[in-house]
Amino acid sequence: ILVKKDSPIRTLQQLRGAKSCHTGFGRNVGYKIPITKLKNTHVLKVSADPQISATERELKSLSEFFTQSCLVGTYSTHPDTDRLLKKKYANLCALCEKPEQCNYPDKFSGYDGAIRCLDKGQGEVAFSKVQYIKKYFGLPGAGPDAPPAEGNPENFEYLCEDGTRRPVTGPACSWAQRPWSGYISNEQAVHNSEQLHQLQSRLERFFANGLQAQNKDAAAHLLIQPNAVYHSKDAAI
Repeated sequence: ILVKKDSPIRTLQQLRGAKSCHTGFGRNVGYKIPITKLKNTHVLKVSADPQISATERELKSLSEFFTQSCLVGTYSTHPDTDRLLKKKYANLCALCEKPEQCNYPDKFSGYDGAIRCLDKGQGEVAFSKVQYIKKYFGLPGAGPDAPPAEGNPENFEYLCEDGTRRPVTGPACSWAQRPWSGYISNEQAVHNSEQLHQLQSRLERFFANGLQAQNKDAAAHLLIQPNAVYHSKDAAI
């Protein structure tokens, strides 16, 4: 979670009534994880109204918790229901570049957009990924192809799950982490060192060919990406 350095928000409880910037509706970082964490700490109470859908119960709770937000996306696969929900909980779209649209594309949506909503817009708290925060502010670890910095990191801090704050220029505190993607084989495939090295050679060729694949979506689905790292072990773990 990212907040401005001069923000009075010091605890999770103080997020109530804030203006929030999200990556998008239904997304892990900007929607699912914040809702789950705030629910688990009893800061956010999701409505139990049986007369409305589970999705609307979440939207209703967020609408009552935050005064204004930018939460773009498709709230329902049914266009009429989508429009009704966005009209009913209009404050969830109030901070977006195009509140009346409240959908992609929007300069205040996505990982970068949520930070931009806090930095350039009217947001008071942003939910995004650490790597995108580093990229946005031009910090070490942003990657060799990172664009020029958009904001001044000295003006922002991380709000940690335990209620403390950390400078953006230092080590981050994350609300959630996930393991690196990878391939795992069973013991029959690597019964001895020769079989292990054969498997590694096949994966190396597979990886190299995948980087040159014309179908980039299929390659990405197989965890083959230009910035991925291939690492071999001398022995099975």
